[in-house]
Amino acid sequence: MKELKIHKFYRVEGDLVSIDINIHLYREVFNTWDFSPLLNRDLDDDLFEYLEECAAEIPRKYRTQIVFHLPEDIRDQEKENTHTRSVRNFIEYKIRKLQISKRSLYLNTLKYTLIGVLFISLGFFLQDKLPFRNAVTDILKEGFFIGGWVLFWELFETIFFRKEDMGKAMTALKRLKKAPIVFNYT
Repeated sequence: MKELKIHKFYRVEGDLVSIDINIHLYREVFNTWDFSPLLNRDLDDDLFEYLEECAAEIPRKYRTQIVFHLPEDIRDQEKENTHTRSVRNFIEYKIRKLQISKRSLYLNTLKYTLIGVLFISLGFFLQDKLPFRNAVTDILKEGFFIGGWVLFWELFETIFFRKEDMGKAMTALKRLKKAPIVFNYT
């Protein structure tokens, strides 16, 4: 895969890449339907998705910063500080939420694995140990085998697909958490 031509899409100064965001008012950073206190507000969904995609797309050899471009006439140092803390709080919340999802995924995978082993064991028991065979026992035996393999597929899917996706999402979030937030006025 070709490396992204970083200079084409982002403002780059040395090894620092700026994720530039143009807004007209400070409140545009947040979800318009969120009425919680300012420090606990959710970021605008589209803005957060954009930040996540940028953090994942920019090669790791570069440092990143988030730059909000605003009109000069609304400059307010107190709002800058509050918005910076608010953005950090939201990113930390997303990290905690992803960690909880990751833990839950691993516990469910363990549960599915144990139940899968139980189902396959029951399938083998029904195959070899029953003194009689009929349609019901054959269907039950096949059901246990199929159920066991489906549950094992869940284990493989988690190991090879979901774990990687969650790892990439966590890397992007941690990168956003470390990124300085700058307010630039024009």
